[in-house]
Amino acid sequence: MRFQDKLKSSLVKGTLQLIIAGSITRLIGLVYRMVLSRLVGAEGLGLFQMIMPVYALLVVIAGLGLSGAVTKMVADSYARGDFARQIQVRRLALGLALIAVLALSILLWIVFSFPLEFIPDRRIVPAIRLMPAAFSFAALSSVLRSFSQGRANMAPTALSQVAEQIFRVSIGLAAAFYLVPYGLSSVLAGLVAGIAAGEVACFLILFMMQKNEGPSTIHAGISLSIGKEMFSLSLPILVIRLSTSITQTLESLLIPARLQVAGFSSAQATTLFGQLSGMALPLIFLPTVLIIPVNTTIVPAVAGAATLHLKERLYRLVKLSIWGSLLLGAASAALLYLNASTLTALFYGSTAAAPLVMRLAPAVPFAYLQFTTAAILHGMGRPGIAVANDLGGTLIGLMIIYALTANPSWGINGVVIAYTVTFILITLADCLAIAFLSRKV
Repeated sequence: MRFQDKLKSSLVKGTLQLIIAGSITRLIGLVYRMVLSRLVGAEGLGLFQMIMPVYALLVVIAGLGLSGAVTKMVADSYARGDFARQIQVRRLALGLALIAVLALSILLWIVFSFPLEFIPDRRIVPAIRLMPAAFSFAALSSVLRSFSQGRANMAPTALSQVAEQIFRVSIGLAAAFYLVPYGLSSVLAGLVAGIAAGEVACFLILFMMQKNEGPSTIHAGISLSIGKEMFSLSLPILVIRLSTSITQTLESLLIPARLQVAGFSSAQATTLFGQLSGMALPLIFLPTVLIIPVNTTIVPAVAGAATLHLKERLYRLVKLSIWGSLLLGAASAALLYLNASTLTALFYGSTAAAPLVMRLAPAVPFAYLQFTTAAILHGMGRPGIAVANDLGGTLIGLMIIYALTANPSWGINGVVIAYTVTFILITLADCLAIAFLSRKV
């Protein structure tokens, strides 16, 4: 009973900490985007958007999917009071991340030492070459952050998020202002330097907050079973994160191409895609600033309840998180549907994306709930099921996009249908899996 009370208190406290931190970072990020757009213009933003997907992909590869595995394994050990195993998990994950970082950095420098014809603009190359300074610390930070989350301590995550954003924005913008006279290539390098500074600040805060945590006399070795469990948990997470990056790339290529088949010009297809991906979808997912902290804290809570076979506790956590996501989704859907024109005009100075927001609004509850159900499955130690459901739903969505978007009578609405079907299928499949697995706890 003492563990349950502590877990409940940590869950509420951690969620509030992450909501506050998430709100602060979102606000800073909004200001960052507004200033940057005025500083470098559309061309500079275009170049920046070229390098950010590359950076996101490098962070995923360097992280090896270890963050989710560390959270789950540390949460299990924390529930049993096994501090030595928690340290072993952290030590192994940091070692693996360091190896991945070194290998990826060397590979990146070798690849970009050759003249690569597929690079859309050579001005992004210097910025990409600086990225190891950023993703190295990002990968190590993800392990430390997950260690704290597994112990139901969200304060390091919240503080490091805010510090990362502050250093990233302040140093990045300062460097950009200074380097503007030297061209956009130099500005991009300055922005990457800002990202690196933010990641270093994040790592240092996490490291200092964990430096004296627990006994200092633990020198236990790392067992083979810990390594096998870590790989079994991290591999599905790595696959789903890589698949997300790949499917996003496929969508960005497929949707404009199929719109052109439907009869739209290249400019019209690009404009419609921009209204969907650059305006409607970011607005749709804006309220997830409240969902993500809950999902972050629910993983160790569910893991602890499942490990100790606290079935009633598990049921309450699942119901609370699912109903919370549904209620937020329903409220957001109503707000978006009824105020689409007002919101798009407020955020973008144009109402062009308002019809798309209205058409996507009914799918919002399912869109939000899929994040929550995936987090629950992760906490139950079944991330592979979440991976399979996500991949299956996404592939069906891509097929619908291919079939409907090229039809002039559907056009961009075919994409809306595809997203709606994808959200619903993934959520329903996750819910069925959760219901089945809960009975076996």
